[in-house]
Amino acid sequence: MIVNPLLKDTNNPIRAIVDNLVGKENPKKELISLAQGDPTAYGHLKPPEEAVTAVVRAYLSGNHNGYTASSGSVACRTALAAAHSCPNRPPLSCEDVYVTVGCSEAIEHCIAVLAAPGSNIILPRPGFPLYETLCQRHGVICRFYDLLPEDAWQIDIESIRRVADSRTAAVLINNPSNPCGAVYSREHLKTLIAVAGELQVPLLADEVYAGMTYGTPFVPIAEVAGTVPVFSVGALSKRWLVPGWRVGWLCLHDISGVLKGSGVRNALTKLCQISLGPSTPLQAAIPTILALKDNTWLTNVMDTMSLAAVSSVDRISKINGLSTVSLPQGAMYVLVRVDLVAFADCFTDVCFAEKLLEEESVLVLPGECFRAPGFIRIVTTVPEHVLQVAWDRIESFCSRHFGADEREAICRNSARDGHQADELGLPRVSSCLGGHEGLLLKPPKPYLIPEDEYHGCPHI
Repeated sequence: MIVNPLLKDTNNPIRAIVDNLVGKENPKKELISLAQGDPTAYGHLKPPEEAVTAVVRAYLSGNHNGYTASSGSVACRTALAAAHSCPNRPPLSCEDVYVTVGCSEAIEHCIAVLAAPGSNIILPRPGFPLYETLCQRHGVICRFYDLLPEDAWQIDIESIRRVADSRTAAVLINNPSNPCGAVYSREHLKTLIAVAGELQVPLLADEVYAGMTYGTPFVPIAEVAGTVPVFSVGALSKRWLVPGWRVGWLCLHDISGVLKGSGVRNALTKLCQISLGPSTPLQAAIPTILALKDNTWLTNVMDTMSLAAVSSVDRISKINGLSTVSLPQGAMYVLVRVDLVAFADCFTDVCFAEKLLEEESVLVLPGECFRAPGFIRIVTTVPEHVLQVAWDRIESFCSRHFGADEREAICRNSARDGHQADELGLPRVSSCLGGHEGLLLKPPKPYLIPEDEYHGCPHI
């Protein structure tokens, strides 16, 4: 049997690194994960009640039990088109919208459509590793532009020009950014649009964190795109705190008809005909969810994440060997620089993360997952009291390893390591498993989850 070589060589950097960490946490300390890109993981951030009610009503109505249109129901796509139409531009129609199984499938549809033989797509560095994985899967060459750490992770525009050529199929932008937490201003986006126009390539805009900012306001890139085509993807997952619902979408912004006759729309429809989209009742709830007046709810959610980001940056500033290059402005992450020279026994960010897990049972993602060597990524979706416990442990770890060789660090760790298990009863309820990235290394102990939070998972 011959395996498809594109699949055989496909690699998810997060899984490749994290799978090696499974089971390596300190058994004397309860695991704290600062790694999951799942806002539901600790149970303190919840979706709007009205959104949940809309879904329940759709299921109970009995009116949405059958198949719907492959690209999504007309009502769902019409609501999405209205929500993503931009001021001073012709409004989108439902024909411009494709409903997908999460944002990941929307991104894959875009890459699959653009994956002409020999083509390349220019990706951000640092960036979410799924982009590269999907390009590999479809035989697309990955090229990279740089985000500038000392300039709030702004895009190095010249680096796009340096790697682009006649086979460049698209430039991908992630705004707000994972893992950097950057949010791009209107003027910065205009600069990117100008380059895309010069190169005559479309933009693939991952805007799954749209509206999730606590600094610079979010601007959809389609607002400033002019005649440059934009494939904009999003989802309910992050903004509405429901990644398990798996509802995403792709909106095509093409006011000048550049894509007309290219076959793009027909190809996207054919891809949708394969998966048939997310569940019909969830699609039926979308018009109600998008119409919610939930600004107060969202402000409260973002205030919680902002507090976690500011608190983390403050703690980082007091720990030898760690630093932040800029305060994150949005999404759910803080990228932390690790002075690998000062931590002589942690010669890579992967090694740092592994030793931190082994000694303190705190799980972080190494920057290598995101093409950001020398960094670690932490999430801001952790309850404040849990976050402080995690930073206490990280500070203790760094105090032992900063300026120490491996033998000294082992001795210091042995001297302080007690014999009692560290049972803190930390909340951890994400679907009883650990969310999209699967970064909870084992299910939580039953007695750590309040009885009313099992959510129908009796076999923990």
